[in-house]
Amino acid sequence: MTEPPFVKIYEYLIEQINQLGIRTFSVSQDVPKGMPVCRVQLLNTDSTNQFMNARQYSYSFQIDVVDAQNRLQRSLSNAYKIMQLCRQVRITGYAVGHDEPSLTSMVDSSTNQILNRQIIRINYNAIETTAF
Repeated sequence: MTEPPFVKIYEYLIEQINQLGIRTFSVSQDVPKGMPVCRVQLLNTDSTNQFMNARQYSYSFQIDVVDAQNRLQRSLSNAYKIMQLCRQVRITGYAVGHDEPSLTSMVDSSTNQILNRQIIRINYNAIETTAF
């Protein structure tokens, strides 16, 4: 059995963000030392039998770009690059669509240091492609 589409999307995002030189982590992992860092998480998933011969999947992802207090420009620049990557997801065997990524910028003072956070949210739709 092949991996479900959300695993492929997750792997793609992690790989591409790491290639930008930004360390990634998941919700269950410790935050890597040093800035910037990026948390990638799947928020929810849904599938339908909307089509007679294929299944459609919907996935919501959140990408949290975290940087130091005095690095707002770098943080925004990294968020923009990651938004570009989000638009380029391709999965073999699936037609993949997405909405436009949204960006929320905030200052996080919930820890012992003040952080810049750029929160990207994007929804993907993946439809199985079938061979006749």
